[in-house]
Amino acid sequence: MTILETHKVDFKILDRPDVPLRKFAKGETVIVKGSPAKEMFLVRSGRVAIQVADQTVEEVEAGGIFGEMALIDHAPRSASAIAAEDAELIPIDERLFIILVQDAPYFALDVMRVLAERLRRMNQRV
Repeated sequence: MTILETHKVDFKILDRPDVPLRKFAKGETVIVKGSPAKEMFLVRSGRVAIQVADQTVEEVEAGGIFGEMALIDHAPRSASAIAAEDAELIPIDERLFIILVQDAPYFALDVMRVLAERLRRMNQRV
């Protein structure tokens, strides 16, 4: 199990009243593998475990993102996500993602770096 700490997103750009916030209690399912995807998530507080085949492959802490792959390619979710502790998550749909990229171009680069880092880790496991 790894905690992704190298690339964190400054969520202050999303700390506005018009941006929704979802709260999950420890143990609550955030994403089910295979489900349709229309959004990614930014962890505002807490921790979320990313699970493949009932094994935690990563834990994402405050400032981290998950679900970005499905937002980008619109394919079903490739992993499940469970709140490892009480968590506040900011859902980012495609519309909000485009706004963020326009307002803060480095946001897209941060997302690409997280995606690339995850792919490299998975390649090392194979």
